[in-house]
Amino acid sequence: MKRPLTPHSRWGVALLAGLALVGTWTASAAEESSAPAGRAGAATHRAAPLWRADPARGLASFEGTETKPGSVRVVDDPAGRYGKSFQLHTSGEKIDDATRVRVETRGHRTADGSRLRFAKEGDVYYVGWRSMWGPLPTEKGDWVVLWQLKDYGSGAATPPLSLRARGDGTVDLEYCDPDLKTTQLWHTGLTLNTWHDFVVGIKISEDPTKGWVELWHDGTAQRLTGGTEQYRAATLRGDWVTDKWGVYRSDGVTGQATAYLNSPAVGRTYGDAAP
Repeated sequence: MKRPLTPHSRWGVALLAGLALVGTWTASAAEESSAPAGRAGAATHRAAPLWRADPARGLASFEGTETKPGSVRVVDDPAGRYGKSFQLHTSGEKIDDATRVRVETRGHRTADGSRLRFAKEGDVYYVGWRSMWGPLPTEKGDWVVLWQLKDYGSGAATPPLSLRARGDGTVDLEYCDPDLKTTQLWHTGLTLNTWHDFVVGIKISEDPTKGWVELWHDGTAQRLTGGTEQYRAATLRGDWVTDKWGVYRSDGVTGQATAYLNSPAVGRTYGDAAP
């Protein structure tokens, strides 16, 4: 016959059960911390991002805007889902023969007024945002850039990364290497008047064997050219690189265009930046 537990033995059982729970939690935390940045483990932990555009600050969250011609303003989400959003609109009328049509935000300015630029070899950043486009005219054989990782300063030549809409009804992520050779890393169908989430993971490096690119679309990690989720790439060009969102297009495309931007952010992990 079992003997009834005394108060002291009950306390001992409770203590052992508590230690077991602590051990389980510690193991779980260790597994999560060992998960690659931006993968499932990191996605469960959201730290404060390094930068997030706040619609209440208007355009002060960005280092600048480029409206040639166009306007950038804060509006209510026309789909009624995500609240205040940034609207980037262009009439599509060229301001002169030499200037391509563009309406874009440029860079990141934090709440204290400082600029966040990607310039240090080996740094890792995750850039996340939500986009909706429409109208967005395209033309076969031409392109419309919707997001780009743009290079600045000495040695700047062309953006290392560009998210482009094509005239064939697709949108793709294009990589341009230091020799200006372009590679399509990923593509999918272009849908208008619908929100889509993006996160781009970037390891900053001038060396194409050390830098890399990752991409999530609507919350799912994407396989890039070569069949892997991480593509080796030289992501640092010039003195620094930074982000641009909006509409920038080749001269073969005409007509009005509008891009909506919601929850743009920069963090050190996928979970910090995902919209």
